[in-house]
Amino acid sequence: MAPVIAEFFDIIGVSQTPPETLAELIPYLLTVLVGVALVSGVFRVIGRLVELLTDFRRW
Repeated sequence: MAPVIAEFFDIIGVSQTPPETLAELIPYLLTVLVGVALVSGVFRVIGRLVELLTDFRRW
């Protein structure tokens, strides 16, 4: 699980070391929250597509 989280941080462009000051914390948290929102949105869209494809009552 740790390599997956490390790869996620690398993809969204956030360093893995925590920020030291409040001025560094706010952009860090905003970047992480936007990254999590984008990933969850993509999985939601993929889930809806799979749900539509597997709904055999429409066919």
